[in-house]
Amino acid sequence: MKKIIIITVIFVLTMSLVSLLIKNNTFSVNGADNADYFDGLGIHRFEDKFKAPEFSLKNLKGEVVNLENLKGKIVFLNFWATWCPACRDEMPSMEKLYTKFKDKDFIMLAVNLREKPKTVRSFKEEYRLNFPILLDTDGSVSYRYGVRSIPATFLIDREGHLIGRAVGARDWASDLAFNLINQLTSQPALAN
Repeated sequence: MKKIIIITVIFVLTMSLVSLLIKNNTFSVNGADNADYFDGLGIHRFEDKFKAPEFSLKNLKGEVVNLENLKGKIVFLNFWATWCPACRDEMPSMEKLYTKFKDKDFIMLAVNLREKPKTVRSFKEEYRLNFPILLDTDGSVSYRYGVRSIPATFLIDREGHLIGRAVGARDWASDLAFNLINQLTSQPALAN
């Protein structure tokens, strides 16, 4: 009986400590003892380092955005369409994530798939979105990223390597998402 009580007390104390560490954000994303925000958000983490496919796409103002020019920043790359219910569902939480981290070496790019600029512009206004929206009018960029269903989100590190992929909608305004992006943006930028 004493063994069961001792084991129960140790288990409760251990779980309390783990919960406290996670709550206080003392784990690191890349450390051996991380809270694994990737798993918590259902993001597939790429174990091998490989470069994100380069692209240049126009935004809604007609300006060209080139992924190569974003090195040194954490890039949140989301593929979506206005007709996609799951995409519509996650856009408000993406806006909250963008607002929270836009000044911390974080860039969000929402790549619209094969829709007319007028349609996308109306959607952006209706949802009051402030993050950059790019137009993949021929689907070539989504093809290079292997996008088969949307929404699909890729995380790219400061060096331009793919580090994670999420297929399907997420609550990007959750504590898990905020903690993940906070950890990624807290890592030092590359030295020139």
